[in-house]
Amino acid sequence: MKEMSTPSPASSDAPSPVPADATVPPGAAPPPRIAPPAEVASPVEVARPAEIAHPPAVPRPSGPADTAHADTTPADTTPADTTPADTPPADTTPADVAPADATPAGGGATGVGNLGDAAAEASPPPAWLRTLAGQLGEALVTGRTRPGPRAADARPAAVLILFGDGPHGPDVLLLERSAELRSHASQPAFPGGAADATDATRVDTALREAAEEVGLDPAGVEVLAVASPLYLQASHYLVTPVLAWWHTPCAVAPVDLAETSFVSRVPLAELADPANRVMLRYAQGGLLSPAFQVHGMLVWGFTAGILDILLRLGGWERPWNDSAVVDYPLPRAVPPAASPPPQRRRSPSTP
Repeated sequence: MKEMSTPSPASSDAPSPVPADATVPPGAAPPPRIAPPAEVASPVEVARPAEIAHPPAVPRPSGPADTAHADTTPADTTPADTTPADTPPADTTPADVAPADATPAGGGATGVGNLGDAAAEASPPPAWLRTLAGQLGEALVTGRTRPGPRAADARPAAVLILFGDGPHGPDVLLLERSAELRSHASQPAFPGGAADATDATRVDTALREAAEEVGLDPAGVEVLAVASPLYLQASHYLVTPVLAWWHTPCAVAPVDLAETSFVSRVPLAELADPANRVMLRYAQGGLLSPAFQVHGMLVWGFTAGILDILLRLGGWERPWNDSAVVDYPLPRAVPPAASPPPQRRRSPSTP
């Protein structure tokens, strides 16, 4: 898999929030009910290898590692190469989204997934997600990421924004880059990467990269919208966000620990929890951008900017303290300077 570079900490490529007064259009389906933090149990996730470090100052939940496995074969449904961004939202109002109560089955490879009897049949996209897909279009584009002449020769790439109905309600799939990478080590991100010559569309790119990084089965995914490309000046990539529904979840886990160290389904309830939100201030330039502290990860930059906009667009955002600032890079302990070696006193020479 070819790694897709992401903006450096000093970059201004992270999407900025949409206006605070953004609302759901009249007649559109309201967002699903999200349980308050007190109702959300410990996350289900893949344990991070002990030898791989993760960003400091972000405590990882103490919940057990997920050892659930798929006990059914994903539906034989191939996602379309492209789906118009103007897909009309459903007219019906969805019922509250309740957490899945399926009991994980044993056997197979370790991974994260909403598994059990509920996975036996593919679930249709909820109305709230179709509404969000219909609003996507250029909603993620900002002044800093809008393509122009500068993006004429940028390298194409794509990321997969994969929503599902997990054990704790609606969630989104995130991964964390390996700490051993030369650049962007331990950085959380959506599955995705640079386009290959074999990719006919950016949908193909997003699904292929997700399969290579976390073992995602594309047959269990329905693509709902392809957003306008975002230009990342720091890395000179033109990134296309692909929004999709995980109708038949499968077990996912890092395929290559040299590239991906951690995979997690992060509930929208935890992303919207004000206690998990901070503003990140970059050391160079003092740029402020939204960030999230979830599942032991500090989600920042390009990925956090998209999540911040989606929370607003979907109507999930809750008032949070945007004056809580965290400096990046995170401060690290500085070892004391070594004491200079004692000088040896020279004996006077004799005549």
